[in-house]
Amino acid sequence: MSDDAPFYSPNFRPPPRVPRPGELLFEFIRACDRAPITCELRFHGESYGWEVDFVNGGDPFYAHGAFTTRAAAVRWAEEERADMER
Repeated sequence: MSDDAPFYSPNFRPPPRVPRPGELLFEFIRACDRAPITCELRFHGESYGWEVDFVNGGDPFYAHGAFTTRAAAVRWAEEERADMER
């Protein structure tokens, strides 16, 4: 079977996923345990919108998505940062 098998073929293999790095928004030190936290923005296209990812030392900490505008995602991320810094 060729590499051009249709997607419904039992031999179809999708191309490997290539992770895209997010846009670094800010970094800070969390007050309660002095952990370094980074905040990244990702755009998933017009239909899905913006996602905010908080990363703790390279491991995903938490995320929230489906923001229709970048400004709304940044505003939410800054509010979360203020809560974590207290």
